[in-house]
Amino acid sequence: MTEIDSRMRDAASDRVDDESAYWFARMHADNVRGSDQRRFEKWQGQSPEHARAYALHDHVWASMQDASIDEEIMAMRREALSPARPSGHMSWYKYGAIAATLLVFAVSALILNPFSAIPVESGPSAGLGSDNQVASVETNMPQPLPTVFRTAVGERSTIDLPDGSSIELNTDSLIQTNFTAQGRNLVLIRGEALFNVAKDPDRPFVVEADGKRITAIGTTFSVRLVDKEVRVTLIEGIVDVDRVDQAGAILASKDQQRLIAGQQLVALNALPFQVIGINPVMATSWRQGRLVFDNEPLDSVVHEINRYLTQKIVIGDPDLEGLRVSGIFRVGSVSSFATALETSFPVEAQTRDSAGQVVLHWKK
Repeated sequence: MTEIDSRMRDAASDRVDDESAYWFARMHADNVRGSDQRRFEKWQGQSPEHARAYALHDHVWASMQDASIDEEIMAMRREALSPARPSGHMSWYKYGAIAATLLVFAVSALILNPFSAIPVESGPSAGLGSDNQVASVETNMPQPLPTVFRTAVGERSTIDLPDGSSIELNTDSLIQTNFTAQGRNLVLIRGEALFNVAKDPDRPFVVEADGKRITAIGTTFSVRLVDKEVRVTLIEGIVDVDRVDQAGAILASKDQQRLIAGQQLVALNALPFQVIGINPVMATSWRQGRLVFDNEPLDSVVHEINRYLTQKIVIGDPDLEGLRVSGIFRVGSVSSFATALETSFPVEAQTRDSAGQVVLHWKK
């Protein structure tokens, strides 16, 4: 297959993904008409790819719903999805656009590049290629020196570790690994990583992030360190989380916590640990190059989206910040994200200054 053929195939796949996201939003709106149903059925029957793409959105959203079965929570969600409106925008809400009930769209163009992590400093077993990039790190011997891996903004990567474990690094992340015969020790310096841990009872798998230590034997979990907030999400197995001092000694406190699958621990600075129930599909959707939001304020959505973008989005009107957004987002182009907002909300996006920031305002 030529490079041109590959690009054409990718463009076609992106188009189908965008169309399926539109139809998912349309068919879950309150004001679906018979003509909408007929057009949707015609689109879905045009190609097996259409049906598969729509089924993917349906599966992810169903998984999100499974995490929100409490009736009181669902009632709050339904109310929040019809938010209070600032004066001057009533006509749009009365018109009943799709997003008043559900906003699900795909941000087209640039998908997270599956580039390999780049070792920044490493021991002799790092296995650098000629361009200082590696597809993975595989060796039968423990690494004698710490190795640091990073991803740039918009990149993600998978790193194979010497013990059979692996790391999936998310955008703009930096991690240090140190494997010896005595221990498996890692430090997440910034960003987010998911760990698939090979079982080795004699060598616990230990990850530290901003004074928090996560200890596992064989399990799957993720750690996120963004804006001094640490989030530990357990997908499978059991992990222990402790607070440690600068020397690495465990601080005896009520903050010592054991997590089971489906739990997430949130730690900010010296505040007490908080443990909440989560949906692993939502919490780790970035692994598939997607972000999933359920009734999140726009300022939180923009903050998260900006982690994947070099060209940033700014909210220009403060009363836009609380606008509630639900959706499945394919991470990438700032222009496509802004266009999707303009399509679903009475919002306009303007490019400002030499940095090319995109500013969101209420549409006048």
